[in-house]
Amino acid sequence: MKSLIIFIFILFFSFNLQSQNKMILDNLETPGISTQGQNWAFFTDGVMGGLSEGKAIISKVNDVNCYHMTGNVTTENNGGFIQIRNQLKPSISTEEFEGVYFKVFGNNEEYSIHVRTALTMAPWQYYKYSFKTNSEWTIIRAPFSEFKKSNAYQPKKLVGQNIKTLGLVAGFKDFQADICLSEIGFY
Repeated sequence: MKSLIIFIFILFFSFNLQSQNKMILDNLETPGISTQGQNWAFFTDGVMGGLSEGKAIISKVNDVNCYHMTGNVTTENNGGFIQIRNQLKPSISTEEFEGVYFKVFGNNEEYSIHVRTALTMAPWQYYKYSFKTNSEWTIIRAPFSEFKKSNAYQPKKLVGQNIKTLGLVAGFKDFQADICLSEIGFY
């Protein structure tokens, strides 16, 4: 009986330690720069001939500092996205964490988190987790096991790979994007 209690205690303690493993990538303590010292970059589908337009600024929404990304997303001319992205140096192993967490505020539209690895070399290759925003600050947890691949020529699963970039994307339909990101990291 005593060994069963010790086993349950060890199991509970290890689960608690594992679930508390967290890395803040950015919470705007140094706006524009992640905790790894990397700058955020904004770009549109214009890099491939698309016509989407937008911007990302450092702002404050409901007294919360954030990256505020707005724009007109259009699928015209084979386009369809705007995004802010951060390069991870060093890369992040999907075996060290369960997923990505982020705190967002938006306009009731669907957005996505995109991650790229060493095995997603072409611009159209990434892993994607979609979510819907609302007009309240919301923390979303995106398990690595639920990210979907974008292309047939990449590994099916993200788990087991190292993440090189992480991006917040508005795209793949015609709409007005308006989303704020106040914190992002790994859990």
